[in-house]
Amino acid sequence: MALAKKHSDVDDFFCIVTNVLNIVGASFKRMDLLREHQAEKLEELLKSGEVHTRRGLNKKCGLQRPGDTRCGSHYKTLDNLIVLFSSIIHVLEFTSRECPNYADRIVAERLMGKIKEVDFAFMLHLMLKVLTMTNELNCALQRMDKDIVNAMGLFTLTKQRLQTMKNSEY
Repeated sequence: MALAKKHSDVDDFFCIVTNVLNIVGASFKRMDLLREHQAEKLEELLKSGEVHTRRGLNKKCGLQRPGDTRCGSHYKTLDNLIVLFSSIIHVLEFTSRECPNYADRIVAERLMGKIKEVDFAFMLHLMLKVLTMTNELNCALQRMDKDIVNAMGLFTLTKQRLQTMKNSEY
């Protein structure tokens, strides 16, 4: 991640993601609003039949701040950001209208505009795709057992996947 963040577009993207997480998670009221909106959406999807219920499906997901040294934390953060996108927009709209703190209102309004842009959506999906490809390797390298043979195989596979993505001009 440290290497990826040296690219200004990637660094700007993760700065926006961090700011969104900070604004949405800044108060219990906003986090409750996020959970309530997500629950309402899930209920609507269940009623319409677009989502089905079974054990292990439709688990609650929350927003977590990514840590540069934690295995898969950026991957989980971006995945949850996609799942909770409409709820995040809902919270940002609420914050930009009704937050008593003027600075938070302005930041929420600007972040809402940024994350609705095509460039942000493209970068979100691109980074999630890259992190999906590298996630298994990252986890293998951070495990205590340090199975070097397995890690080298995963390294080769990850390198091939990234090269294929590059060659297809993703």
